[in-house]
Amino acid sequence: MIETPVLIAGAGPVGLVLAQELRSHGVRCMIVERNLDTTRWPKMDITNCRSMELLRRLGLDEPLRRIGVPANFSFDVIFSGGLAGREISRWSLPSVETWRRMIRERNDGSMPQEPYQRLSQEIFEAWLKRRCEEDPLIEVRSGWRFDALTQDDAGVTARVEDTTTGETREIRCRYLVGCDGASSSVRKAIGATADGRVVPRLSRLVHFKSRDLKALHAHGQFWHIFFPTATIISQDEVDTWTVQRYHPAEQDLSAVPSEQIVVESLGREIAIDRVLVTSTWQGQLRLASAYRSGRVFLAGDSAHQNIPTGGYGMNTGVGDAVDIGWKLAAVLNGWGGPGLLDSYESERRPVARRNVDRSERHTSIHVAWRGKVRPELVNAAGPEADAHRAALAAIVQDGRGENEDHGIELGYRYNGSPIVIADSGAEPAWTPRHYTPTTWPGGRPPSLYLEDGSALFDRFGPDLTLLEFGGGSRAAGLLAAAGRRGIPLRHVTIAEPAARELYERDLVLIRPDQHVAWRGNAGPADPERVLDTVTGRSAPAAR
Repeated sequence: MIETPVLIAGAGPVGLVLAQELRSHGVRCMIVERNLDTTRWPKMDITNCRSMELLRRLGLDEPLRRIGVPANFSFDVIFSGGLAGREISRWSLPSVETWRRMIRERNDGSMPQEPYQRLSQEIFEAWLKRRCEEDPLIEVRSGWRFDALTQDDAGVTARVEDTTTGETREIRCRYLVGCDGASSSVRKAIGATADGRVVPRLSRLVHFKSRDLKALHAHGQFWHIFFPTATIISQDEVDTWTVQRYHPAEQDLSAVPSEQIVVESLGREIAIDRVLVTSTWQGQLRLASAYRSGRVFLAGDSAHQNIPTGGYGMNTGVGDAVDIGWKLAAVLNGWGGPGLLDSYESERRPVARRNVDRSERHTSIHVAWRGKVRPELVNAAGPEADAHRAALAAIVQDGRGENEDHGIELGYRYNGSPIVIADSGAEPAWTPRHYTPTTWPGGRPPSLYLEDGSALFDRFGPDLTLLEFGGGSRAAGLLAAAGRRGIPLRHVTIAEPAARELYERDLVLIRPDQHVAWRGNAGPADPERVLDTVTGRSAPAAR
């Protein structure tokens, strides 16, 4: 029998990030993936600001940017009547270069540490899988399909099949995480359901190569262009593009040539070098009824599915991977208690619920403006046509938020978590659009560059970090208690008054995932109780 501390079913982005999180804490794992190769479909095309912050902790941010769209290109989103027609409206979204300048210049805690990054899942997945295959702590088995599991008080036994030989194997692990997608076999094996609904429309995807920039850039350089019945995505600013053609579920476009789909979607002829892949897919809005059964957990699309608008799918999954990853590592490394694992669903499921709902809200804006398009006016000249386009633009601009909702992306808080010690008093304001800089327990603290130019986030340790502002000996009790408990706790002192004002308390305890666990202006009267709570030792269950 094969043995591993953690078995990950699925080598998509979420399973691969989970493996990287575990290895960053020195924990071995195995990934089994039913496919021999990584995806050929583009799928997600943005890694958002929060995901980039989390990947920076793992040293993955700059390598990822080197294979992504270069930093000087904008993220502009255009609404158009067609490439041979009129531009209706535009969301001007800044480039990575511009974001970096804004972050440094503002430096007030309201901004992310990292800008977002354009990159298709096709490239992301292949790159990260290679890194995992080269890591001695990660064993990757491609062509191994998860089939079934049994579990007991000590661990999980998974049955997998080698799809190339038909041979069946058993893998014994302490914990199993299902990152095996929307049709998750792990989810079915634990008896959880994917509750929600299917979106009525279908999408015909055509992923293709073209260097016809004169035609494609009729409205200028872009990231997305939304047309009345389709979308085009610029994948690399060189020659790779994806068209999504929307149509009713009862309409069958499978026999329509891919080149015709592209031309009809764009509203003009373009030179297509070759079609890479094509498929028909249907969006889903679903949430798993449970994220855990005993020693088995769900993450990524196995736990939640949403419409791509807003880019919440993979990015929510990255948050899942980091959350369950550091908690499993803490338990396996001996300093985390069972309450850490109990907290996973209570923390991550509400985030997924909100993100699924938000993706539906963003989609409603597209449905609204497209539903108002009058084909005879959208590209016409004259006052009536101008008024029509202005009305469409108002719908688009009034509904902004897609890829700009930093309250959703950065501001989620783990309120009610059993491993967060809440403050008394009123919680700071929260809106979907804006991130409120605060160290309210359960939330992400503000990112700040210090006077020496270093990033405060970069001073956080791989495990727990105790920030102490202004010096003194207020941290002594917690540091001594951590030593007695065998809890890895990095002590970081910050003397800058501006940082103290932004962080709101003299002592702030930060978790491995950059969320606040506790804060105060003096050391706690019972430091052992604080540490036992935030490390999950207070909860009764076996490790």
